Amino acid sequence: SVCDDQCPAAAGARPASYPMSGDDRNGGGPRAIRLSTRVDPYHDGWRLSDYLAHRFRYLDAATWAARLAAGSISVNGAPGRPETPVGRGDLVEYEVLVVEPPVDFSYEVLHDDEDVVAVSKSGNIPCHAGGSYFTHTLIARLREDLGRPLDLAHRLDRETSGVVVLAGNREAARALSGAFARGEVAKEYVAVVRGEPSCDAFEVDAPIAPARRDCPVARRVVDRERGRPARTLFRVESRRGGFAVVRANPLTGRTNQIRLHLEHAGHPIVGDKIYGMPHDLLLESLRDPSAPRVLEHLLLARHALHAARLELLHPRTRRLLTLEAPLPADMAGFVAGIAGDR
Repeated sequence: SVCDDQCPAAAGARPASYPMSGDDRNGGGPRAIRLSTRVDPYHDGWRLSDYLAHRFRYLDAATWAARLAAGSISVNGAPGRPETPVGRGDLVEYEVLVVEPPVDFSYEVLHDDEDVVAVSKSGNIPCHAGGSYFTHTLIARLREDLGRPLDLAHRLDRETSGVVVLAGNREAARALSGAFARGEVAKEYVAVVRGEPSCDAFEVDAPIAPARRDCPVARRVVDRERGRPARTLFRVESRRGGFAVVRANPLTGRTNQIRLHLEHAGHPIVGDKIYGMPHDLLLESLRDPSAPRVLEHLLLARHALHAARLELLHPRTRRLLTLEAPLPADMAGFVAGIAGDR
């Protein structure tokens, strides 16, 4: 990292917003969910059993064969058999029983019009389906609550709270996703980090790549040979008892960029279960996430990173939208509990 005392501070007033929506929809036992997929060109002409085993490797071939024998898989509405050929564009549907992890469904609407919806999400809900999450997602909840076919314009990690922008129609989706991809959206995050940075402002310019396959967790690494360019500006807001509150302005949009860059700078985020975790504790957490030593190290139930502010041009009116979300209670409480300013 390079010291840079000229990093400017962002300013602006928080816009009006709607009340929190926080009812619990986590449910209890297994639920049947109907999943569907369209056959891609590569698998055109494959046998159904081979297609399923190759395309969806989270189940082995024997399990897919058992599901086919039970009659729970269809192709274009007709029962599927192992030897059924599938063609490009065919609709394959099947039902699974799932128990999704509980999430915090609460959110706050910051902006709502026909083109753009912006909300401040909690620090325990994924933006979209993946892994163990099917319907316990922000996008599923908002589509249900608002009754509209919304699409995500960008994403936050499940444990990152704060501003998320969604598109209300296809034209807005193209414009917004393009603006994010081209770096035309100004972003500011707040993080609570370990240690007290020596500079009031600093920059991390370090390319990012996926970790190699022998890494025990899926994460990103700084790699100057394989990595894509990534740059983040940081400004220290306060230093408190061996911790610091830092504002981050990412100038690129790589996966886990702020978390990795802060680890790279020697100041990992409090509560981060991957970046900055000592190797022995990381391995222990993979065996038992609730191990006492792991929890003692983390200090918080989730990583202390919050998307506090976004500025972007409205896709239709071209007026500047400033979207701000206050620091959530868990992060604010942690900061308040640390020793006084130094």
